[in-house]
Amino acid sequence: MNSTKSQLTTGLKKATIEMMLLKLLSESDMYGYQMTQELKKRSTGIYTLLEGSMYPILYRLSDQEHVSFYEKKVTQRQSRVYYHLEEKGVQYLKQLLSDYEQFLDVISFLLYSETGDVYQERQ
Repeated sequence: MNSTKSQLTTGLKKATIEMMLLKLLSESDMYGYQMTQELKKRSTGIYTLLEGSMYPILYRLSDQEHVSFYEKKVTQRQSRVYYHLEEKGVQYLKQLLSDYEQFLDVISFLLYSETGDVYQERQ
C-alpha cells in the first residue's frame, strides 16, 4: 500500500471514529468501555472499536475542548472516567456529519454516474 492511500485510510478511520464517539456522547455521558460495547451492540458485533484506537482520539477531542471528562466512583475502590460532549463538540459533530453526508453523496454520484453527468450539490 502506498503512502497516500495509507494516509487516506488513516484519516477516514479517525474521522469516522470521531463521529461515532461524538454521536454516542450526544446521547449521554459514557465511559470508554461502555462506548466500545455500545458500538459493538448497535452493529450486532460487525464493528468493534479497540480501546487503543479510541483513547488517543478522546484525548485529542478533550485537548480541542470538544469533550470533557470527569471521574465517578463506582465502588469504594473503583472509579470510572466519563466523557461529556461540550457545546463546541456539538457544533463539531454537526460539521463532521454534514461533511460526511456530502462526501457520501459525491461518492454515490460518481459510482452511479455516466459520461456527461455533472454532480449537483444539494442545498
